[in-house]
Amino acid sequence: MRDFLLFWLLLFSCLGIAQPSKLLLLDEETSEFLPEVNFQLFHQKKKVFEGIAPEKEALTLPQIVFDSITFSKFNFEPKGFSKDSLNDIVYLKKKIYALDEVVVGVQPGKITLGEHNRILPHSRGMYLQKQLFFGILLSNDQAFDLALEHVQWYVKKVVHPTKYRILFYKVVVNREVIQRTNISPLQAIPVYISPVQTLEPKQKNKINTPVDYLLTSGEEILVSIELVDYVDANQTVISPPLEEQTLVKFQCSDETNFYTKYRDVVTEKETEELFNANVWINYDFAFYFYKKPSKSTIRTPTVNLIGRKL
Repeated sequence: MRDFLLFWLLLFSCLGIAQPSKLLLLDEETSEFLPEVNFQLFHQKKKVFEGIAPEKEALTLPQIVFDSITFSKFNFEPKGFSKDSLNDIVYLKKKIYALDEVVVGVQPGKITLGEHNRILPHSRGMYLQKQLFFGILLSNDQAFDLALEHVQWYVKKVVHPTKYRILFYKVVVNREVIQRTNISPLQAIPVYISPVQTLEPKQKNKINTPVDYLLTSGEEILVSIELVDYVDANQTVISPPLEEQTLVKFQCSDETNFYTKYRDVVTEKETEELFNANVWINYDFAFYFYKKPSKSTIRTPTVNLIGRKL
């Protein structure tokens, strides 16, 4: 995995040296492929060409003399470059729209952070781990503080009593290589650890775990559900086979806030960092196929924060 990342870093740096003839146009936040972007070429401040990027391929620039270029697309901020500063990957930023202060939650009188999309019953899910292995990055974008009361999440049918806890981490997000955005566990500081809870055999679907945390306005946390132990009826610690371990369900996602470690299929070693899974997928689909992945491919564990306005 490390050699793979170094390869891409070297490739991007080399590509950035030459003035590219083909451009990959991506959403700055999600790394999704952006088709049909308007562009204009200028020479000595005079427009010499205008066109629209293709729907299912990279933009090939015409062979004419120009010294600057601009890009525009509905709901995105316009962006311009000099020819000398133009790289083979161009990121456009979505316009920011003001949101209502009050967010209506799924429970009356409550405020919910996170997504409520279609749950994927046939997906494998995510096994609980005794470490920071995956998490959902959520933030309080409101002008008020939130008193968090529950973490709502979904599990597949539990086989063995499962002791677990919820952790909130303050993290540093590394966006040095946008398409491989990641979080280092070494820079993840726990700011809240819930009391140990137990999932009982045959429990499934929605789980509400009580928490007690004040999420201040503008604060961002990584929400992680972590395994403590599997036990038997006598509370003796056991090690069930993989197929009998507890799984968190996935849902379809419109966001890019799911971070997870990866295991190399050959070496079976884990990456040190937690990578932004959906940014990675979006970028690879854009780079190799010039399209967005299907809705069922972009997914995230079904985790929500529920609280009340202070």
